[in-house]
Amino acid sequence: FDRLLGEYHYMGETRPVGDFLRQAAVLDGQWVGLLAWGSACYALRDRDAYVGWTPTLRAERQKLVVQNRRFALLCDKGERPNLASRILAGAAKALPEQWRAEFGYVPVLAETFTDVEAYAGTCYKAAGWEPLGLPRGFARHRADFYVPHDRPKKLWVKKLRQNAREVLCAPELPEEHR
Repeated sequence: FDRLLGEYHYMGETRPVGDFLRQAAVLDGQWVGLLAWGSACYALRDRDAYVGWTPTLRAERQKLVVQNRRFALLCDKGERPNLASRILAGAAKALPEQWRAEFGYVPVLAETFTDVEAYAGTCYKAAGWEPLGLPRGFARHRADFYVPHDRPKKLWVKKLRQNAREVLCAPELPEEHR
């Protein structure tokens, strides 16, 4: 998985930190796509506004948001039409139960970023992800330090259950999300 991700994704492999899940999309018995999921960004202005979080509520519910860290197709662009969006849709559908099996709780929202200079994000839009805007452009440098960068990224979110925002702001969480 890691070798293929390093070969096919323009940013290379990703390091597993905290809760981390790998998914391989299979078609006709062959791997055709790879997805790596991990912890969400600590604070994102647009995501936090979309959810309706206060800083305190965000700190309490952060774990219920997961980030698609890497998505790589293992075939040439255009070789299999609509494959990327089909993989993204299927991965998001399978993710909550896979996450529960691995970590004991169910996430309700997914987030990811696309490099606007290189990708339009069409496959994310086709798979039902919502664009939320362009964050200010900082990258993590160390555990507690961020540095600005000149590569704007578009933030996307995908509800993993219909009432995701209500769950993330509810006074009490349903059992499967605790």
